[in-house]
Amino acid sequence: MPDWKLHTPNGVSDVLPEECAVKREIEDVIRTVFATCGYRETEPPSFEYYDCYSAETGQISQEKLYKFFDEQGRILALRPDFTTSIARMSATKLAEEKNPQRYMYTGSVYRAESTEGVRRREITQSGIELIGSYAAMADAEVIAATIEAMLALGIEEISMEIGQVAFFNGLVRQLGLDGEMTEKLRDRIDSKDSQGITKIVDGLSINEDIKRLIIDMPYLFGDESVLKRADVKGLNPTSKQALENLKQIHRLLCLYGLEEFISLDLGMLQSIDYYTGSIFKCYTRGVGFPIAAGGRYDELMSMFGTPKGAVGCAIGINRIMEVYSSSVDAFPSTLVYAERNAEGLAYDLASDLRINGCLTELYIGGGAIGDALAYASETGSVCVMKVSANGGLVIYDLERDDIIETTVDDFRGARDDTPELSPQDMGFRKL
Repeated sequence: MPDWKLHTPNGVSDVLPEECAVKREIEDVIRTVFATCGYRETEPPSFEYYDCYSAETGQISQEKLYKFFDEQGRILALRPDFTTSIARMSATKLAEEKNPQRYMYTGSVYRAESTEGVRRREITQSGIELIGSYAAMADAEVIAATIEAMLALGIEEISMEIGQVAFFNGLVRQLGLDGEMTEKLRDRIDSKDSQGITKIVDGLSINEDIKRLIIDMPYLFGDESVLKRADVKGLNPTSKQALENLKQIHRLLCLYGLEEFISLDLGMLQSIDYYTGSIFKCYTRGVGFPIAAGGRYDELMSMFGTPKGAVGCAIGINRIMEVYSSSVDAFPSTLVYAERNAEGLAYDLASDLRINGCLTELYIGGGAIGDALAYASETGSVCVMKVSANGGLVIYDLERDDIIETTVDDFRGARDDTPELSPQDMGFRKL
């Protein structure tokens, strides 16, 4: 029988030091971009009452929620996304804030996904929510900020595909389809099953233009010409308005200079119960899933008693890590070794180096200086500083194979009095 305490459950994994350094770097870049766009960081709880996610407008099916009980028997659920929690927070504790409200977040979400195909059950996301606006400018802002975050990460081969759920919803109402038939049609369109779509629409009493439009929906993607092809004779007002909304979003993104990164896709219909207008997904070379996704979710705010327009996007940090080129150095650059009775002086020197932005590690392995030098070589430190109880200091520059003898006081004085001296010349490396 396996010793389970030595393993992680399916769908989760340890983030090792080098990976964690890369992960934090990605998060910091994204956080900086979103902050400069006016978004303020928030941190909702890791779990909510089950009722928060149990409404029909929820994005995540109830089967994928991790549920448990509190001490009073009430059902709780680990957050499957940030959007629902931020919508609740905006509608309650931040209800008096001036609109539009802009929030950003970074953290883990939890979903009971099937682990086939290497699906993760704990996912790190960074994202933004713009609440309190129905304008196309809000959709364009969120999409543009997401693209800017990708570019800031050095990911330039991206495709932001933008669809419009309301276009499909208008057609469904025009056809008079019930819920079961609507889901079948949605599934056929999303999977680009032309034969399946044809079987459904052939049995309906609709004009040929609308019938052909529905059959062609999986292939209505590309540039702005898609909107003209979709605006057929006899189209209902809801779908027409959805096309106009998508046209406005596309126009704004082109004015922002982002046209090369975007394409329109009226056949993108995943998660239509959650979104009410624009939906979008960002792809890049080398990753088989979207690296970012979002859309407009106006009805979610009504669920918490405060009807407001809202749009947001989440970036999958774990997927970004697959294609991100990091410049992070995960190892300390300077190792401080204390001879007997020099521990206090060595600690002060290490603290001084850290205050000045240096990667510094105290050697605690025991043994002689030779052991410290061997450890430094194995862990990637480029400099070892040996501190003696009388204040003596020997600097071993491992990169240049050089040894400098001085005192701690002289070293500090040289650094303070000669700012033009480079960190490498003083035997240590800055961050």
